[in-house]
Amino acid sequence: MSIPRTALSRDSLKPITVTVAEAKRLSGLGHTKLWELIGSGVLETVRVGRRRLVIYASLCRLLAPDGQVRAEAP
Repeated sequence: MSIPRTALSRDSLKPITVTVAEAKRLSGLGHTKLWELIGSGVLETVRVGRRRLVIYASLCRLLAPDGQVRAEAP
């Protein structure tokens, strides 16, 4: 039994991580603000070798309508 191609469409899969450059493009945030959020722990990342990857779900939470308030809270 095979799984229909539409069920596994590449376009329907959400990424687990994105590069910092992709996070910048997707969010519209500037370079400095993005690194500030990473440094403060608001935006979750992982390191793979020398590469820093942003957890996509963390980026989505940050950009949710109520996420901006949480990101700015001390």
